[in-house]
Amino acid sequence: PEIEEKQACALCYTSGTTGNPKGVLYSHRSTILHAYGTLMPDALGISRKDVVLPIVPLFHVNAWGNPYACPIAGAKLVFPGNKMGDGATLAQLINEEGVTLSAGVPTVWLGLLAHLKSSGMRVDTLRRIVVGGAACPLSIMEDFDTYDVDTCVGWGMTEMSPLGTLNNSVAERDKYSDEEFAKVRLKGGRPIYGVQMKIVDDEGRELPWDGAAFGSLKVRGPWICSNYYKLDGSDAHAEEGWFETGDVATIDPDGYMAITDRTKDVIKSGGEWISSIEVENAATDHPLVAEAAVIGHFHPKWSERPLLIVVRGPGGEGVTGEEILKSLEGKIAKWWIPEAVEFVDELPHTATGKVQKTKLREVFKDFEFQV
Repeated sequence: PEIEEKQACALCYTSGTTGNPKGVLYSHRSTILHAYGTLMPDALGISRKDVVLPIVPLFHVNAWGNPYACPIAGAKLVFPGNKMGDGATLAQLINEEGVTLSAGVPTVWLGLLAHLKSSGMRVDTLRRIVVGGAACPLSIMEDFDTYDVDTCVGWGMTEMSPLGTLNNSVAERDKYSDEEFAKVRLKGGRPIYGVQMKIVDDEGRELPWDGAAFGSLKVRGPWICSNYYKLDGSDAHAEEGWFETGDVATIDPDGYMAITDRTKDVIKSGGEWISSIEVENAATDHPLVAEAAVIGHFHPKWSERPLLIVVRGPGGEGVTGEEILKSLEGKIAKWWIPEAVEFVDELPHTATGKVQKTKLREVFKDFEFQV
């Protein structure tokens, strides 16, 4: 049948980590334009020679648009089935199908790496992975380096179809020292063609791209939603033509965007801002930490202080909170170091792999810092 390009194509809902899920309606036009954008050489760069494994549910922004991009390029598309969180299954599937490119959230890669380390298996056809949905710890990237797999951070949202930026700094590795590269590869990356972005202060004034100024991140483009499904207006669409992402970010002179926090997750301690994402990244660098989350919690002196919640990794049964806090020294500002560490067996995740900080706040609502 003939279909008008602006007709509805798909309806996805936001993950609802900070509020109620909202519907985002995609048109055929926006979906195809997004697919074209993701295929650009400095984006996903998919070709007919690739075998792509999206370890992402179809309900998570249409598996990040891969089911549309791969047929356009003529790439082979492999779906993981219902065991996408099982490292052994993924390793076997990657090797049997000759997967060259895969995409998923950090928890997926932690499971795969754990299996590769314990079994001695390799995934020699795999050249690149894209990590999104949550901040990627440097330890994941460095572990994949040992398997000759490039790790690229991608950032986007359901409202963006979803891809907005991609970090391909690995292609410019020679420009950086080891220390510089470790920092730049953690960033969300540069906007792909079709996506415009800016950061603004509380009064809506645009901030410089100097890598230091941070503010609310706004985006616009042909595949970015102009409103939510069956909702009359929203604060996120208050400025004509722009969508406010709810993220706090910096953008450096080279155009690399870095998320410092979700607006609702930023911690304000003694009048100063603390980035929970940077603290989490530093904590997961500890070899005995599998996952970490930071929430702001009431403090009688400082109003709010960071509480670090940790899932121990393999062999980490004896690691203490004091050891983990000690490992943060020199990696983050001294006053950013959390006031306390609590251990849990697992963190609550949404169906798309994001940590549910609303649930963590509920679980630890009665926690009290020792003053």
